Amino acid sequence: MDYSTLSSFGTVTLYAVTFGLAFLSGVIPFVLNIELYLLAVAAFTDAPAAAVVGLATAGQTAAKFVLYLVGKGALNVKWVKKSAASKAAGAFAKRPGGGLSVVAVSAVIGFPPLYAVSLVAGTLRVPPAAFTLIIVAGRLLRFSAVYLVPGLFK
Repeated sequence: MDYSTLSSFGTVTLYAVTFGLAFLSGVIPFVLNIELYLLAVAAFTDAPAAAVVGLATAGQTAAKFVLYLVGKGALNVKWVKKSAASKAAGAFAKRPGGGLSVVAVSAVIGFPPLYAVSLVAGTLRVPPAAFTLIIVAGRLLRFSAVYLVPGLFK
């Protein structure tokens, strides 16, 4: 096996792991942490930032959209606890138009937790296209910032 084949395989593996871990960390946030993974990839590899950050964003967006669908009632997933999301939905419903701004803040800074915000957004029937675009933009900004941190110390 020549080096270029191994290198290509390694790149494909890195990209697949990035997307998969991002998705899993989006639905199991307290066990897996995509930010720590991105810091490690940025610090210990020469992987292109655009590809890694883009795949992490795509994986997280897909996971949050699954949670959105659960909140909306389109999917019934037993391991997702919706009770807290139902309570939070009442608070969000009192502020028309505030739902999208909360999604945006959560997507960028992580507070309130994007897991719960995604469930609430589905419960409140936030438009799916707006929800998805805000998640993509927020996660892209957050993950780009995280990925750049190790470069500050090189």
